[in-house]
Amino acid sequence: MTLDIHVFRTLSDNAGALIRDGESGACAAVDVPDAGEVMEAARAKGWAITDIFVTHAHHDHTQGVAALKQATGAKVVGPADAQASAPLDRVVGEGDSVQLGAQRFEIWHTPGHSDGHLSFVGREGKLALVGDVVFVMGCGRVQPGQMEAMWTSLSRLMALPDDIRLITGHDYTLSNARFALAMEPGNAALQARAAEAERAKSEGRFLALTSIGEEKATNPFFRAGEPALAAAVGLAGADAKTVFAALREAKNRF
Repeated sequence: MTLDIHVFRTLSDNAGALIRDGESGACAAVDVPDAGEVMEAARAKGWAITDIFVTHAHHDHTQGVAALKQATGAKVVGPADAQASAPLDRVVGEGDSVQLGAQRFEIWHTPGHSDGHLSFVGREGKLALVGDVVFVMGCGRVQPGQMEAMWTSLSRLMALPDDIRLITGHDYTLSNARFALAMEPGNAALQARAAEAERAKSEGRFLALTSIGEEKATNPFFRAGEPALAAAVGLAGADAKTVFAALREAKNRF
């Protein structure tokens, strides 16, 4: 089963994303930061948008949903708490699944960044739509009192196979790379990836597509169980959940 992916910049740093089932031609927009930009990207690819998958209710991910639905007739699915800002045709949650042509996506509830945040996990297509839970070499901001929930969400995603690709919600890659290097300067894989982030920035390239394997090698939040990361936040010997919380607070101040 083929799955075509197109990820591009919308607004200033939001990811616009289109995924298309090669067999049926069904095409989903993943969140809609700007309806016009998403429609232009679809026209440029020659794809017809049939579905809209909403990962979470934040305005910068939902503000274009209504206009895109009106223009295309696409079916909209997403979490219950997005109903106030997006015209959902179907509310989905943990344990549900959605189809995009022949492609099946499991729905996981992955809170921490927002209460109703969902991830769409396609095992056959080796793709997960993770919204603002994971970024390239980073993770989303955590709601007050939700640090444990965020760690649980990240831990679930980390357990996926290394070759699962991730479409993330923003390109904060350069900032994330610089923080990661500050925490783990001796990580050779991270050094190489940070250099690529610098090149991408200078060339105007957009980086919001990654993989579980790449994040396990370079993302400090995925690597909270590594002794070097515990030492970086003065918590040698602490458990990964505690180290993660300290790393996330350190990133807030970075």
